Amino acid sequence: MRTDTLPAAGKSGAGWLILSLLIAAVGLYGMMQVFVQGQEASYNISREVPWGLLIIGYSFFVAISVGTATISALAHVFDIEPFHVISKKIAMASLAALTGAFYLIFWELAGPFHLQALRLVVYFTEFKITSPIWWMVTFYMLELPLLALEVYFLVGHKKNAAFYASLVGFFLGITAYGTLAYVFASNATHPLWHTNGFTLFFILSALAGGAGVILIMLAFNRQAAHADKAIKGLSTLLFLLLFFMLFMDIWNVLINLYGADSELSETMRLFVGNGPLAANFYYGEIGLGIVLPMVLLVLGRFRSFTLGALAGLLAVLGVFFARYDIIIGGQLLSRPSTHMPFTVHHYLPSLSELTLFISGLGVAGLIYFLGKMVLNLEEEVHA
Repeated sequence: MRTDTLPAAGKSGAGWLILSLLIAAVGLYGMMQVFVQGQEASYNISREVPWGLLIIGYSFFVAISVGTATISALAHVFDIEPFHVISKKIAMASLAALTGAFYLIFWELAGPFHLQALRLVVYFTEFKITSPIWWMVTFYMLELPLLALEVYFLVGHKKNAAFYASLVGFFLGITAYGTLAYVFASNATHPLWHTNGFTLFFILSALAGGAGVILIMLAFNRQAAHADKAIKGLSTLLFLLLFFMLFMDIWNVLINLYGADSELSETMRLFVGNGPLAANFYYGEIGLGIVLPMVLLVLGRFRSFTLGALAGLLAVLGVFFARYDIIIGGQLLSRPSTHMPFTVHHYLPSLSELTLFISGLGVAGLIYFLGKMVLNLEEEVHA
């Protein structure tokens, strides 16, 4: 197709599509390594730290998907008029993020030589209802087609169907992500995950990531009807979510540090002082991902599209740092017995993991911009 014959919006969409394709192509290096050397030689995971960047990326993309879908669902279910301004695009972004998550978990499970699709079907049909992972698989197998249906209903102006799809999506999305958190939290051998606030923090940060993505999208659609009201509502929502996350972070550190020689208190020391995750925690998760976005939102008086988009971008980055800290931090410490000293393990993503994660961003972008070009996402539907 000749791009000089496209309208300005089409040219822009084609440009973003090509950029997404180039980003997705970065993962060819990681794929080649997995094909040639296998997973163990390609990833820097180990017996002590079995979950690395691809699991973090999976959790991150799912957080964005659930956050955007939940906010969109609330707008439809409670008929919040300003949030309808980009409802189709939000639904498409949620579907794209979930696709990116599935792409990463596919490579985490060791790649195509292991026939992962067949293994998934066999595992699912065994109905292991006592397994948290079985429930997570079940919920997300339902979530993906539901999101696709929601996009279809919105594009087709099927208002009632879109309303009910959003209603089901609201409950399913929260439940699915809560179950993902349960996969971690049910593991009592990792005390950082086995806490009362773990699942709540997972869900709050997912909502913050979703609000951040939608603020970025609003900045590109500031001429849409009710966009001024939407930016104020979303900026306020993001500020409150970030405040509660900051509150939970501070008190989790203070409370969990209390108690000498416990594994939980020693784990928390990884995040403070000269701990291996201290820089990530202080500057990435707290400073860049929570405090700075809150300051930007206040400076913009919750009405600035530019500052709101920047705050949203930083909040999304903060969600990534939070996922990295809590998933890696929960695995770095071990002690064979209470009479032996703690051992601190180390993890840095390999080049294969980094390229596959980056390509996950490209895959999500490809799905979104392809949908944006093929489907009519500009004319919004009011549920």
